[in-house]
Amino acid sequence: MKSPKVDFPTANQEQSVHYAAACEVCKQSPILPYRANCSHCGGSIAFTYTDPLRFSPAQPSPALGLWQYRRHLPIAPHISPVTLQEGLTPLIRARDSRRFDLYLKNESVNPTGSHKDRAQTVAVTKAVELGFDTCMLYSDGSAALSSAAYAARAGLRNIAVVPPGADASRLYPLMAYGSDLLEFTGDAADALDWVHEACQTLGLYETSTYRQANPFGAEGPKTISYEIFQQLGSFPDWVVVAVGGGGTLAAIWKGFLELKAAGFTGTLPKLVGVLPDGYRVLELGAKHAVRTDSELRKLADFPVPDTAQVKIAMRYPPDGIDAIASIGESAGCFEYATDEAAWAAQVQLGAANGIYAEISATVPLVAVDKLYAEGTIAEGDSVVAVICGSGFRETAAVRSPIPVRRVQIDQATGMKQLEILLKQSRR
Repeated sequence: MKSPKVDFPTANQEQSVHYAAACEVCKQSPILPYRANCSHCGGSIAFTYTDPLRFSPAQPSPALGLWQYRRHLPIAPHISPVTLQEGLTPLIRARDSRRFDLYLKNESVNPTGSHKDRAQTVAVTKAVELGFDTCMLYSDGSAALSSAAYAARAGLRNIAVVPPGADASRLYPLMAYGSDLLEFTGDAADALDWVHEACQTLGLYETSTYRQANPFGAEGPKTISYEIFQQLGSFPDWVVVAVGGGGTLAAIWKGFLELKAAGFTGTLPKLVGVLPDGYRVLELGAKHAVRTDSELRKLADFPVPDTAQVKIAMRYPPDGIDAIASIGESAGCFEYATDEAAWAAQVQLGAANGIYAEISATVPLVAVDKLYAEGTIAEGDSVVAVICGSGFRETAAVRSPIPVRRVQIDQATGMKQLEILLKQSRR
């Protein structure tokens, strides 16, 4: 086991390193020993970059994928990326008829099936740069799968701390990637805290995908914004994304802010964060104008309902403060989806557009239709719904209420039944 000691670059260092790190609270640079948060006050680490963004809209590089933006990622120039060819995911126009332009940013085609690959390719590359040999996180979902895959690609050990009773269909892929499994008895907030403490104490590299755990990986999802801008050739009016921990929403907003700061013109999009029905702590946090993590935690003291949207069902979102700030700065809003609406959106997305997404990733469509019906999204607006994860690895773990329709046939009756089927209107 290694416990690296490493200097962060500071803004006044004249060297080939293209970024600087500083605490958002005390503005000091985090110093030895390496920590995921500020070594002075415990605040979150933020990065600035010496080079402005330089790329031409509509000319992304397929060969490099996400790593075409490496000058705006906190990785030393001499380090080879740990990559599985993630990023540069399709942005396709929805087929189903609407009176506004709806585009689907299909993150489900990333190597392990979700947007988490954007965080983990950066996070695990940083682990290699810093000399760690073991990664650990709390998750039995997309983050765990991605961490295990990228750790395996880098030749690192991966330990996944999972909740009790996690479905075996979610755990088997982790074992296939060679990950060790620890089952933590307790709620998710306690598990995240324990993993963070264990990594700091034992010199392990944490690949949890909230910013206080890994500020490097948290930079990865902002490349979604870069790609949307390149693929559209402009800023959309709206970007709608599912919210679990809140980090992806915040990173997308940061990406658009960086584009604006680099001189790319246009009106910044409004962001919509979509959560399971009943998970309203972020809305409460915005209402009470909370500014700190501890203030937000105090608001998360009410029971939340069971939901099939397990990938985004977080009673306390660890990047909640960043998410609240992003919604406020963009003049956006939080919206909610019932399980029934999310299941219906899954079928709608698949039948109309050929994308099979997990229901936690279909909730942007629920919010989009609701906001249009209310008149918030106007006719002619351009809207990007970020489809964060594939449904294929979730099929065995979830129990859909949607009945499987099948008609029994044989050699004698098959042709007649097929003719009846062809006469029926398609759903």
